[in-house]
Amino acid sequence: MVAIQRVLFPTDFSPEATDALAYAREFAEKYGARLYVLHVIEDPTSKLYDMVSGDYHALDRNAREKTQAWLTQLHRERLDSSPDCETLMERGELFEHLLKTVHEKHIDVIVMSAHTHQGFHLHLISNLPEKLVRKAPCHVFVVHYGS
Repeated sequence: MVAIQRVLFPTDFSPEATDALAYAREFAEKYGARLYVLHVIEDPTSKLYDMVSGDYHALDRNAREKTQAWLTQLHRERLDSSPDCETLMERGELFEHLLKTVHEKHIDVIVMSAHTHQGFHLHLISNLPEKLVRKAPCHVFVVHYGS
């Protein structure tokens, strides 16, 4: 029997990622596992966060505030404010922070969508699931929806 105690769900807040959250939730509920929902801000100037006036620090603060609001909303609306769920926000390179979180939180399985947000640097992360399958020290469950 596979013991799954900690599930990591990275999100870019795309509809596909939000749909894939149902799988992560199911894993966590079925195994009584803790669910970690992670968003990594790679570029605070991305269209994902909308533009605000000001310098780079204002853009970074805007991206952090929006990310926190979206994570809170996901936790409340899609996870029923479950106490067995923790939301995480990081700033930097996506793959690096995913592996860091896997190691720090002792993640047993990553559940993620195969598709990403259109404005979310697709060229940088289109091979992310493949990279994780090769490099992550845990299982990777990729949710694929018909094209």
